[in-house]
Amino acid sequence: MKIILSLLLSLFSLCVSAQDPFFYIFLCFGQSNMVGQGVITDADKKPDDGFLSLSTVDGPDGRKVGQWRVAVPPLCRAETGMSLVDYFGRTMRLNLHGKVRIGVVYVAVDGCAIDLFDKDTSKQYIDSIKADWMRNEVAAYGNDPYGRLVEIARLAQKEGVIRGILLHQGETDAYNDRWLQKVKKIYGDLMTDLNLNPKKVPLVAGEVVNEDQHGICSGANTIIDRLPEVLPNAYVVSSRGCEAGPDKLHFTSKGYELLGTRYALKMLQTMGFEISDGESTVETIATTGHIEPIDVDGQLDDKGIYHATATMPIQRIDYVSYSGKVLSSIDAKGATTIDVNTRLYPDEKRLVIVFYAENRSSTSIEITR
Repeated sequence: MKIILSLLLSLFSLCVSAQDPFFYIFLCFGQSNMVGQGVITDADKKPDDGFLSLSTVDGPDGRKVGQWRVAVPPLCRAETGMSLVDYFGRTMRLNLHGKVRIGVVYVAVDGCAIDLFDKDTSKQYIDSIKADWMRNEVAAYGNDPYGRLVEIARLAQKEGVIRGILLHQGETDAYNDRWLQKVKKIYGDLMTDLNLNPKKVPLVAGEVVNEDQHGICSGANTIIDRLPEVLPNAYVVSSRGCEAGPDKLHFTSKGYELLGTRYALKMLQTMGFEISDGESTVETIATTGHIEPIDVDGQLDDKGIYHATATMPIQRIDYVSYSGKVLSSIDAKGATTIDVNTRLYPDEKRLVIVFYAENRSSTSIEITR
């Protein structure tokens, strides 16, 4: 009898009872740093039956779409690496003293733009993808990453409670207000499609590799840090001090550990927990209220001059490389119409022109040559 009871208890620890209020579900989405690029060691694979992942893909390691598995790395897909979500889950479990189980629903694609997760633009974006490796990653989610995230999240809702959303994306396109508005829309779509209360489901986003690590996309952090301005229930954690790999684009396992810990501590704070470890937490980006967006329309002539017209006075115009480096700036002196020479940097195959209004809102155009 004792042997049978022990077996039943072991099986129960891997299963999830219906509508368990102490089973916290977190949705995770983004691009390569959310996928996870860290080295996985044998020590990393120590299982915790209270940290689970509901698979969004099939895999050669036995994972199946819609089935729970103990959250041992790799979490995103069978061929991926250590990620910030690994350390997020472990930190949550540690601080909740094992009394609450943690579950993650995980969809991420290397190199993708935020458009991939907008259900109204994803098909057009997917059709534009040229690289076979990216098309294969998208295909793993049934060529509908947002739809797969919602589909599996609904399964998770039958057994636990969605308590938050984790986002790490921006290396590709977080250089203007359009990214902010896109994230806001995707968050709103998730609230609607999953019947969630936004007051109870915060979104925590993380900066890309910081300039203190010579991050080649660190210019995106200026925009990422402003997310709470357009989404009051959003929080941003800094990547300052998070170790970067040689490419200065991705974090090392050590970097993911610090970043994932910060995600967890910030999420715990949103739940009302006091966090005393000030070294591990990072400054909160304050909500400053709604900022009216600026729109810029224009036409590029055959001489490379972009004739721009803005909906409000333009304070500054930046020439930005696609990696996020500001190449130069122009004082626009409050003009609403201005001619921008896009040929100043002929070696930049993808040049971003960012327009800043006096109220700090911004938008951009991208010139591809």
